[in-house]
Amino acid sequence: MGQCLRHPMSWEELEEYQALTFLTRNEILCIHETFCKLCPRGKYYKEATLTMDQISSLPALRVNPFRDRICRVFSHDEVFSFEDILGMASVFSAQACPSLKIEYAFRIYDINENGFIDEDDLQNIIKRLLNTTDVGDELLKNLIQHVWYDADLDNDHMLSFAEFEHAMSKSPDFMNSFRIPSWGL
Repeated sequence: MGQCLRHPMSWEELEEYQALTFLTRNEILCIHETFCKLCPRGKYYKEATLTMDQISSLPALRVNPFRDRICRVFSHDEVFSFEDILGMASVFSAQACPSLKIEYAFRIYDINENGFIDEDDLQNIIKRLLNTTDVGDELLKNLIQHVWYDADLDNDHMLSFAEFEHAMSKSPDFMNSFRIPSWGL
């Protein structure tokens, strides 16, 4: 690991990043400092990129069962620019609007990336949340049937974005659970 060229962020850059995100100035500066510690030696932070391995090993993501999906959704060609990380931190901030959080949650949970949350996705989600691949077939089937009953409005055994959005908008805990509280990275 190296260190970016010591290039402090200008006041104008900081204001622009704050205007474009749901992050505070302090959060942006903290992310900037961590990014500069991780980026290749001698690179200017706006030109540097980090790998998915570097990002997924950060304390904010390390224990998240969806870290690989989060990284995939927020990266560009499996590398992260400083602005990619700001975008990710912004979506997971407490101040982000519900519609933005729902949009990204759907993209993260659509593991097979077919535009729906289907049975394969649900099985994967449940196993990740339970932190095991050894889930009894009966339990898995019951949990999936419960999701279909509550959220699958057209009974096609797939959740479209609209169905997912409808289900999440009724979930009082969604906004609090779809966040990463510390990007002290």
